[in-house]
Amino acid sequence: MQPATIHSFPSSFETPLAGHAAMAPLLDLALTEANAQGAYLYIVDLRNASARLAVWSGLSPAAANVSLELQGSVVHSQFSRSTPLVAHERAWESVIFKELPEFRSNRFEGTVSVPLLEGGHVAGLFNVCRTHRVALKPREFSFLLSLSIPIQALLLASAVRDNLEREVEKLTRQLADRKLFERAKGLIQSRFDWTEEQAYFCLRNLSRRRRTPMRQIAEHIIATAATGISVEEGRYEA
Repeated sequence: MQPATIHSFPSSFETPLAGHAAMAPLLDLALTEANAQGAYLYIVDLRNASARLAVWSGLSPAAANVSLELQGSVVHSQFSRSTPLVAHERAWESVIFKELPEFRSNRFEGTVSVPLLEGGHVAGLFNVCRTHRVALKPREFSFLLSLSIPIQALLLASAVRDNLEREVEKLTRQLADRKLFERAKGLIQSRFDWTEEQAYFCLRNLSRRRRTPMRQIAEHIIATAATGISVEEGRYEA
């Protein structure tokens, strides 16, 4: 059997799956040892009812009109279980699998579907699929269960890294906004001879009246040295 070709999710998500290179030999092993034609790894966020197919090997799930991201009630119906499932025939017709992109794009007869848990909650899903109708051997099932352990570890490490990067990005943005607001408040204080508190309320109220984010209001004030604010419009309200 040819070595697996690993694919990562090609859409608008901000960061690729960390540990992508380490996934390659694991998905290759899954295909070889289970005599399978596709291996698919999902990242799941049940709290926000979202899931995405992050990495796959084998037959592509990316057919026309098939989204690799799922949202809403379908996420809870497809990803809420915490125990592995095995199907030997017509898996692509099952209500458990039929909404997943790999089954919508390929008529897989059999699959081994293993939830990946974090603290008792589903954080991912690992599906290994076959195009032919044949019973899964006990040793194949045991091997895929054991393989899910390092895959789960890589997945959780990726989630921790992604969360940390998002938190750093959030804090960096907040710091940049704070510097922007401070500069804009200073210009407002100079123009109207107001206190810092009054200048802040001016910023906030301008944002509400113009239905524009405070960041954009602050940028406009800095660009015009606060001359774009009329005396009436600049009136602060606590």
